[in-house]
Amino acid sequence: MSNIKLVHSGGNSVSLTTPDSNPAANRTFKLPGADGSSGQALVTDGSGALSFATVASPYSFTHWYLTADYVLASGESDGNSDDVVENWAESNAPGYVSLGSKPTYSSGQFTLPSTGYWRFVGHMIFYHTSAVGDSFSFNIRKSTDSGSSFNNVSVTGGRFDSSQPNNSKFCWTVSGIVKIDNISTNRVDIFAKAVASSGGARLDGGSLANDQTGGTHMSIEKMANL
Repeated sequence: MSNIKLVHSGGNSVSLTTPDSNPAANRTFKLPGADGSSGQALVTDGSGALSFATVASPYSFTHWYLTADYVLASGESDGNSDDVVENWAESNAPGYVSLGSKPTYSSGQFTLPSTGYWRFVGHMIFYHTSAVGDSFSFNIRKSTDSGSSFNNVSVTGGRFDSSQPNNSKFCWTVSGIVKIDNISTNRVDIFAKAVASSGGARLDGGSLANDQTGGTHMSIEKMANL
């Protein structure tokens, strides 16, 4: 193997050498004609031309909340009901900031703006207007067929005892990492499972503006590219 050796005046050297294995063909890399800015990296156009460019961080985040109390579906014949959680909107808190490209939302489903690994953390403030025993769960789910069907990504759950006072509000946190590999067909939702069909089950919601009490809320973060 050949190499290019650059010798320092102090005697030590730095070398550029060929790959360990024989390349499939001759390779030529053309260096840029000028230095880049501080923090930029040397990137390729895929055809051997190198240039300095700013490498964007994959990280992005947004925050969401329920605009009003969301009453969960009721009346299933088995005494329990399932429901996709709706009424989400991007945060209206005065100090809120977002970073990067944002998910889009429609009828309970989130569509992510880019492929990668996305973290969902939902803080679900759940209560009953009338005391009732209730075992339930909140699920983060992913669809690969544009929302026609979903599979669980992560689950959290709990139980209300029937002796619990009316309107007692508790917070359950559900979190999970969702791999988005197709932005055209992948969807994500938050799903309430096996909620008692009696007792006025609902998720607390409300404005995050100053002097407001707020309620159920969720952060969505892109952690890494594929």
